[in-house]
Amino acid sequence: MIEEVLYHQRISNREKYGLGIINKDANKAHNKASYWGERGGKGLKPLAILRNPWSRCLSIYLYNLKIAKANLGKKWADIDHPILTAQGFKTSWMPGGFFVDGHSDHVSYNTQTGRNWDYRDSQFTWLEGYEGKWFRLEDGFEGFSEFTGLPLPPKVNTTEKADYRRYYDDELAERIGILYAKDVELGGYSF
Repeated sequence: MIEEVLYHQRISNREKYGLGIINKDANKAHNKASYWGERGGKGLKPLAILRNPWSRCLSIYLYNLKIAKANLGKKWADIDHPILTAQGFKTSWMPGGFFVDGHSDHVSYNTQTGRNWDYRDSQFTWLEGYEGKWFRLEDGFEGFSEFTGLPLPPKVNTTEKADYRRYYDDELAERIGILYAKDVELGGYSF
């Protein structure tokens, strides 16, 4: 219900401000400044929320596992859930793992934008090449709210977990640090 309401609010806001939208489906709108910049950008300054890459990767895994489990019986979930379960968190991010192997490129590629909706892309690429403003998820929402004049957004993904560091061994921590090195540098993050 919350996702549906948020989707309709996003569409309403885009129409209000005269912005088009390209959807892969109801919950995936295009997120790269390059897409909007190539179309004049309507004079808008791109903004983005940056999340700690190690926390983000754990959240991505837990969320995908939860959603696949909730949708067992659907063809995609009957494929994804066993893979995620068998691989586990670490292997799913290692070479050949679920989040980096490109197994769903055939359904995630958008021909209009030339973009894949996958997790191999670093957050850095969202504003790459554009004068934009970043806000860190962990401590930047008040600044985001102040900058935009918008109320603090609600927390939608409430997947429960312990401190992200407890889920990592040294090898996986290093791997994520390498995969998302630009995000680490941009946000001044450390494991």
